[in-house]
Amino acid sequence: MDDGTSQYYFTASMDSGKTLCSLIKAIQFQESAVFCAMQEGLKLTVEEGKCVQASAYIPADNFNEYHVRDDVDVMFKISIAVLTECLNIFGSGEESSLKMYYRCEGSPLLLVLQPQSFSNVMTDCEISTQTADSVLELRDEDAEEVAKLVLKAPAFLSLLADLEKTCDIIEINLSPEHPNVSIVTYGMQDRSCIDMPKSSDMVQSFNCEKAVTLKYQLQHIRLIMKALAVSSKVVLRCSSNGLLLLQLKLEKEDQRQMFSEFYIVPLLDD
Repeated sequence: MDDGTSQYYFTASMDSGKTLCSLIKAIQFQESAVFCAMQEGLKLTVEEGKCVQASAYIPADNFNEYHVRDDVDVMFKISIAVLTECLNIFGSGEESSLKMYYRCEGSPLLLVLQPQSFSNVMTDCEISTQTADSVLELRDEDAEEVAKLVLKAPAFLSLLADLEKTCDIIEINLSPEHPNVSIVTYGMQDRSCIDMPKSSDMVQSFNCEKAVTLKYQLQHIRLIMKALAVSSKVVLRCSSNGLLLLQLKLEKEDQRQMFSEFYIVPLLDD
């Protein structure tokens, strides 16, 4: 990075922004995201009403250099569509180094990208920022975890892709008894059921001490599909209040990790 980074609230650099772009695209189901730079890394968050909250986490060790001033809060709203377009400005097949600068509250986020195949080419993009809205706190510290399921992400993606498009509701039944996992989808006319024992190749880990049934809007569950496509595994955590947390791990070639997570609010019984 250039000298004088102390004049900026936030600066960071990495050899390639390609994986970062893929992770951000995985939560791109709204126009804007809340961009938060913390000492431990970056977090971008989007929300679907008060029903779904998705975040992308990029730990600081993924960057060659990473600096956040500790005397200010670095949080702002940014167009996630513009951000991914800028990160991909040289095309999806091109690896580009990335530098990011954020000077102060109200200033744009500056990206400097240089394609690895052209040493004499460089571009900079300024993305306007806005004051961030407050982010929902969906977690309830008093709600206990009633089930945890670890699945292979590619297999779970195939399962979701095969579900009936006409169905509106997905019901997840978990039990210590066989078949352990039962996924039911239904709508006005269609209904389907998929049973998945804990011995299934898709299941890497299963922990459930008593039977639990949870219902969600299927369109909300489908929002994780882009994240599944770039992840190696997904962890499903079910709380006693019905809140579903899905944590997805993206492994890079250098073995460093990035994460995305989705909180999904359950449907209430009539």
